[in-house]
Amino acid sequence: MVYDPVPEEIGAEVDWSGWYLTDEEDMGEGGEQGLIIWALRSALLELARERGWQRVHIGADQFFAWMPDEPLVRVSPDVYLLDEPPSPPLPAMWETWRPGQRPPRLAFEIVSGPRWQKDYREGPAKYAQLGTAELVIFDPEAATGAVAHVDRVALQVFRREADGTFLRAYAGDGPARTMQIDAWVVVRREGAAARLALARDAAGRDLVPTTEQARAAEQRAREQAEQARAAEQQAREAAERKLGEALAELERLRGGGRSG
Repeated sequence: MVYDPVPEEIGAEVDWSGWYLTDEEDMGEGGEQGLIIWALRSALLELARERGWQRVHIGADQFFAWMPDEPLVRVSPDVYLLDEPPSPPLPAMWETWRPGQRPPRLAFEIVSGPRWQKDYREGPAKYAQLGTAELVIFDPEAATGAVAHVDRVALQVFRREADGTFLRAYAGDGPARTMQIDAWVVVRREGAAARLALARDAAGRDLVPTTEQARAAEQRAREQAEQARAAEQQAREAAERKLGEALAELERLRGGGRSG
């Protein structure tokens, strides 16, 4: 569990160098991690479009700092959502002490390789101080069973309580609810890999599509509607032909009767 520091701890002399995160340390994500991030951010963007969220920014892999005197004390969430972003251009690094720059309301962290202990230990503590309302930590290696460690788990959710404490509200295989977007985080296995998805239901079956999946579904729906219209047109034309043929035959029969 993670708690916010008490005022006495905030005012005490602290060596923050252990929490420094340099540009070199924040290396670009690997191929698999990049796919996880892309799919998650895309689904979050689609959920925002679906629900008509206004004035939100959904970003990825960008620094957040919260201490003016210690700018290297920062985090770089893999995916995040924040409210009321400033007008473009967006800052290269979010500095939450500046007007218009705020901490993310929701952040996602993807645990990577040998850094897993640091992600588990320091991540929640940093987000607690940053002011994030909710943090989701996904450990792909734990999700796939690639590693077996008593302390590692597929999904964790840390949530800020009404009294300001930042506590672990969930640890398990999912689905796990995130209150900040009223949705469930789902672990999906694709072959030997594990990815994250968002669902509208607690069972994790009503999945939010990625933007690519949503556009493909819309295209299929348009094509099906066009096919249905074409089939209806063909049926109408066939019915009109048959009616015309029937009327012509009736006229022929009538004409034959008069000539007799």
